[in-house]
Amino acid sequence: MNDGNGSTNGSRRGITEAAHRGDERTALLGYLQRQRDLVIWKVSDGEDDVLRRAETPTGLTIHGVVRHLTNVERSWLREVFAGQSDLEYDWTDEDPDGELHVPADVSITELTGDYAAESARCDEVVASASLDDRSASRDSSLRWILLHLIEETSRHLGHLDLLREQADGRTGEEPAED
Repeated sequence: MNDGNGSTNGSRRGITEAAHRGDERTALLGYLQRQRDLVIWKVSDGEDDVLRRAETPTGLTIHGVVRHLTNVERSWLREVFAGQSDLEYDWTDEDPDGELHVPADVSITELTGDYAAESARCDEVVASASLDDRSASRDSSLRWILLHLIEETSRHLGHLDLLREQADGRTGEEPAED
């Protein structure tokens, strides 16, 4: 049952429920976590070779989107906001979209595991900060960065909806109730 505070104890297979009450921080973190959970749900339970076949005319793939989201969280929360350096990314100056080009031997299970682990590391950064705190390298507040990540994750979740339907016909906005 949803406690209104972004609880993962809902009845929809571990998907965080959006906060209906509570403060701004609870709402922002709850909505971000919900989108993360839906990304992982959307790409789970599919055969890797089948999921890999779905591709847009510009080359966007399920695997690439998940890896992109991992890199985006790392960049915004750990590098831009917290000022951490020496972080590794899947893009380079020579290939700025490198995170979208996932080698064939990298599975969706590995990618979702990396995404969940990076999200947890980013949550540690957020836990000790105020929404009004400014980022280390840009004039952006944590509030703005969280809103940006909700927007970015939601946009790419829409891409994953279409790619997953193209791959194997699976549709749906969220898991059915248990």
